[in-house]
Parts: sequence; C-alpha cells; structure tokens
Amino acid sequence: MRLVSWNIHGAVGGDGVRDLRRVAEVLQGLRADVAALQEVGDPQNRAAARLATLAGHPPDAGDDAAELARLLGFTVAFGPNLVVAGRPYGNAVLSRFPIARAQNYDLSVRGREPRGCLRADLDLPDGGSLHLFNLHLGLSGGERQKQASQLLSADLLRDTALTAPLVVCGDFNVWLPGAVPRLLRRHLQDAAHQAGPTWPSALPFLRLDRAYVDQGVRVLATGVCRDALARRASDHLPLWLELVPAPQVPQQPPAGVSRTGTGQHGARRV
Repeated sequence: MRLVSWNIHGAVGGDGVRDLRRVAEVLQGLRADVAALQEVGDPQNRAAARLATLAGHPPDAGDDAAELARLLGFTVAFGPNLVVAGRPYGNAVLSRFPIARAQNYDLSVRGREPRGCLRADLDLPDGGSLHLFNLHLGLSGGERQKQASQLLSADLLRDTALTAPLVVCGDFNVWLPGAVPRLLRRHLQDAAHQAGPTWPSALPFLRLDRAYVDQGVRVLATGVCRDALARRASDHLPLWLELVPAPQVPQQPPAGVSRTGTGQHGARRV
C-alpha cells in the first residue's frame, strides 16, 4: 500500500488560496491508498482565509475531512482537536480500505494549543488489518517530550489490544535529534529517515514530518513529493511510503476497550 502523511495547513497554500480540490489532486497524483492528514479544517491563518475570500476563493462551508473523502472516493476518520470559528479542526485518515475502528486521543499539554493523535484500524484486502496512528505534536521541546510519554503509555502504543502491524506518522515538529525520536526508536523503526526534509514547502530544509513502523511492517520505499502542485498546496510537502504489512488472521476488536486517555473530542467515521 502507499501511505501519505501530510500537514495540509487547512488547505491554504503558499499562494494564500484555500483549495481542497488541489489537496485531493496531489493525493491522487501520489496514488495514495491511505492518507494521514494534519491541520484539517478551518485554517489557523485566518488572515489568509480572508484574503482568499476577497480573491474570489471563499473557504468551504462544509466538513473538510468529509469533502476530501468525497473527492477521493475514500472512507474517512476525523479526530478534531479544537474548534475554530465554529468549525472542527484536527487530524484525518482517508483510506481506500474500510476503517473498522477509529479513536481520538488527547495529547494536549496545559497552556499550549490542543493536540491529538487519531488511531484508525484498517481492514486490508488480504483479510488482515493495520493500526495507523496519525498525530500532530507541539512546538516546544518540553511539550513534545510529555506527548511522547503519552504515546508510549499502555493507553496508546503499548495497548495490549494492538495485535496488527502498526504505523505512527504525522507532523512531529522535530527539527533536530532529540528526546522524542530517541524514545520512539527504542520501540519502533524510523521508516522515513532517508526521505528528506518537508518544511517549508517552497524551500524545504527541516524534517518535521516522520513515520515509524513496528516489526510487522516492511518498508519498500519512501520519499517526499516535491512537484509544483504539492509546493503550492500547503506549507508542508507530502511524505509517502510504500508499505507491506505482514499478513495475519483477521482480528475482532475486543469488546469494551478502554477509552482512558481520550480527550473530549471523539473520532468519527464517515
């Protein structure tokens, strides 16, 4: 399968235009089977949205995650982390494969912007499944260190109910070797260490977007999409991976799985 991890910046590109169709076009050009997206919803840059409206490109009034899924013909799980101007904003997983289960975990640190991690369990064509964790970590080192500890708790990545191959990806906001990559590498493989920088899209030099896999996932290839459309569509470039999850016997999710560690915002599937 081809997995794409991408911070779409509220679908506001470097030209100040908010355009969900452009985001969908980039994903189609990458032949994505699954897309783990961050900053889905009303853009953080409200000034850019106002400029886009004045230029004749008004922000969409609907649900961005559902609209992207409609444009691609995919299923979707959405994990909102906050509401901006009455509209949800957070992480989304779009998938060519059925999403059997979705859960949103609150990774917020007091006094900082709300952050989250969206888990989506995918049903694969061979009868197996894949646990996909899509996250967006904070801007400060101390904040990210606390979030890494939450990730490696029994509620998330060490949950004993996780029986399928596992991928963790997203915008880690890490630009130098530090505590978060070291913690994750103790338990997972850095799957995209050779892919290259993803931010800023116009002239990338920071590797903010990353992906980690467990021993149940084989990575065939990885890279960063640097074409002109991707550079215009967001301030981040899309990170892509070709993956082969190990075949397994289909697992039924255990009844009554604890939701401890989730925030007030639940995940939903469309």
